Amino acid sequence: MVSVYVSYAWKDEEQHRLVDRLGTACTARGIDFVRDTSHVGYGNSIREFMDRLAVAGHVVLVLSDTYFRSEYCMYELRGIYEHRNFRKRVHPIVLSGTRLHKPKDRITWIAHWIKEKKELEEALEALEDPKHTLELRKSLEDYADFHRLMDQLTSLLADMNTLTEDVHRDTDFAALLDRIAPVDDDFRRRIIGEVRHTLAHNAHLSKVLQGRLHDSGAASVSDLAEALCAPPPDQAISTLLFPATLACLKSLDAQASDFVDAWTTAKSVLAWLTLLAVDVRSAGVEQQQALAAGNLVFEIAVSTPLGVEIVSSRHREMAPQLRVAKSNVLGAGAIEQPRYESGWSEDAPLENLLLEIWSCVFPEESRTQLSSTDRHKLQATLRVRREQATFHHYIAVPADQAKPLALSAFYQRLLAILPDLSLIFFHGDGQASALLVSDEYYFMAIIREFLTIPDLLAKKR
Repeated sequence: MVSVYVSYAWKDEEQHRLVDRLGTACTARGIDFVRDTSHVGYGNSIREFMDRLAVAGHVVLVLSDTYFRSEYCMYELRGIYEHRNFRKRVHPIVLSGTRLHKPKDRITWIAHWIKEKKELEEALEALEDPKHTLELRKSLEDYADFHRLMDQLTSLLADMNTLTEDVHRDTDFAALLDRIAPVDDDFRRRIIGEVRHTLAHNAHLSKVLQGRLHDSGAASVSDLAEALCAPPPDQAISTLLFPATLACLKSLDAQASDFVDAWTTAKSVLAWLTLLAVDVRSAGVEQQQALAAGNLVFEIAVSTPLGVEIVSSRHREMAPQLRVAKSNVLGAGAIEQPRYESGWSEDAPLENLLLEIWSCVFPEESRTQLSSTDRHKLQATLRVRREQATFHHYIAVPADQAKPLALSAFYQRLLAILPDLSLIFFHGDGQASALLVSDEYYFMAIIREFLTIPDLLAKKR
């Protein structure tokens, strides 16, 4: 189940009513709604709750004049901003009468925190004995931070396309909830089911993962797969799956079948988790159809070959098959283009690329040249693998690649021979990324390091 926290000025009764209604709408959509009144018990730490909110995958911000003047709200907003991927994690509701969009209107909140800081400074300086005021001075540092960040945060929030409070009420927050958990979320449920099924076959790894979740401060977990799929995927992999897999494999004999089983399970869980990083809304209808078909030429807004594999796998509704290639992570079916020294002539590069595709599809059979029969055999195999969704073979080309081989005429000749081969141009600039991660290269790095865990352990032994 997807969870969403809400950050609001809880002393305002009107905001309480709005948040109550939002909670009802979330429950109806199957979203776990987390708010202070239901998750901070008597005598429990408010600060601990605010710290959990700051790192949550989804946070609704109920913005008002009171919000920007509240030190509790500003503490939460600062924490959310500092934790990465701010735009994709926050879902603002701007209350009526909140003057956020004109620069001169936002100055009042900057002036407020300048005043608060000054008054606290003067009060501290007036003390006859300034010792034992550490917590007060921490508040002073907070006020200075709120002053420092106010312009940047309010400008960022003002730039986000938001609906009015009335529209949210009249539609039961439909647009906001669609952004958090789209109604058409069948494949996400399938991912959770696949993770659940996979973990059920390895009690050792599941137990270590349960321990990691407990150590991270999570409450008792009844559904390990749900808990693993709830955070942003880069966070779930880096803070839960990676350390749990490392600890699990360390405790096993590398030559035993238990080690192989645990590693196979961990890799399968990793593959399914990566699919949760795909922003399915980033592709238009034509692009989604092309991705699903798997045999057309199209573009994907990602920066890395890993992104190509994950996004294309998500739209084909199959788990990505990942492999390490030096500093990159590629799809197992990705065809790497060899380097050519043949100038602008297309015949030799085309033959060499066909040989490269052959070696990827049939690694056990080497060829120096493909016969007509070989070409038919290659195309037939590509077709079967595409139709049965057992393997996805494609060539990934940086869209800005300034080489003769990036010219469409060359690839048209290739696709005339192998029409069931996908050709994917990818680029990371100029439009919203197709991945819901703040740093795609970090995402690739953590996956690359994960895939080399057995090698790392072998070196240490």
